[in-house]
Amino acid sequence: MRISKSATYAVSALVAASLLAACSGSNSGTQSSGLTPSGGTDMARGQGASPLHHGAQDAFIAVHPYGAPHPNHRKSWISPDAAKAPRLFFAADSGEEEVNIYTMPGMSLKGQITGLDEPQGECSDSKGNVYVDNTGSTQVLEYSRTGTLLNTYTDSYGYPVGCSVDPATGNLAVSNIFGFSGAGQVLVFSSPSAQPTVLSNPSQYYYYFVGYGPGSNLWVSGKDSSGLYRVSGCSTTSCSTINLTGGTIYFPGNVQWDNVRSTWVLWDQLCNDSEAACSYPVSASGALGTPTDYLTYAGGDVCDMVQGIIAANGKNYVAGGDYEYCGTASSTFDRWGYTGGGEPTNYATVGAYSIPDGAAISTK
Repeated sequence: MRISKSATYAVSALVAASLLAACSGSNSGTQSSGLTPSGGTDMARGQGASPLHHGAQDAFIAVHPYGAPHPNHRKSWISPDAAKAPRLFFAADSGEEEVNIYTMPGMSLKGQITGLDEPQGECSDSKGNVYVDNTGSTQVLEYSRTGTLLNTYTDSYGYPVGCSVDPATGNLAVSNIFGFSGAGQVLVFSSPSAQPTVLSNPSQYYYYFVGYGPGSNLWVSGKDSSGLYRVSGCSTTSCSTINLTGGTIYFPGNVQWDNVRSTWVLWDQLCNDSEAACSYPVSASGALGTPTDYLTYAGGDVCDMVQGIIAANGKNYVAGGDYEYCGTASSTFDRWGYTGGGEPTNYATVGAYSIPDGAAISTK
């Protein structure tokens, strides 16, 4: 049995019982028994949380059973000079329920969007606008690169944790980790007011992250109903399983098309079934290439990099967060070299209640 990590949050007796039950399962095939996708979990009220982190196999992440244990009284702000920055890193923190805005590559804090409700995955578009999956409110919020709320996409199907914008059409794809009444799905919005197209793969249950490639080709990472990794390729009407060869991915991370190298990239939060994070180049047929490994600033394995994002326009780096609950380093938001990986070239430490989650790069 793999030893589980300890969570750093106060939980209710009901949730605590779920944690004990979860510890009896292995990491390869079971979900926490307290997670009830069929409707018994009320994420909007803080009674449960999605298994977006690999630690959620044995613990709930961002559980606030009595409201946030650290009420966020800060106001949103952004430095006037942020608008001039060529690239900004929007870093979602579901623990503090905010998005930190850093310059790249220097990782200087230039602003914060506060008052969110379990913000998790993120994405950006060609205009530099950033989309935040506000999971607790089952919405996706679109912000300008100066932090102004532009649009709200209402998710009436489930709990959004990932997103991607099609560069060809401007459509927004949103992945629901699970639905209100069962399995998750992908929603494709042509506009904030339009009814979305609903896509799913009968062999997939949990839907983590989505990414658009050439020709509006859409890939989505996740798990099947047994908890095993699954990646699907989606057309405009349906999704089907992409069979991977040349290796094994143990826990879903981001999925992204690398424009510079013309290849798909899949992340694994448990690379080689260990406390590490890595990303694999993947051919269109599903063949995994040599992985890139990511380390903490102290040189150890990254405990939990939920969403890494490759910078656009040929910039050779990955931005993401390290929820360092299993090691000796502090939790951070980081900039790693790509495809070299290793220790981050720049990083910013975060607070004791922080849970680094989503990542998006806004390019001017």
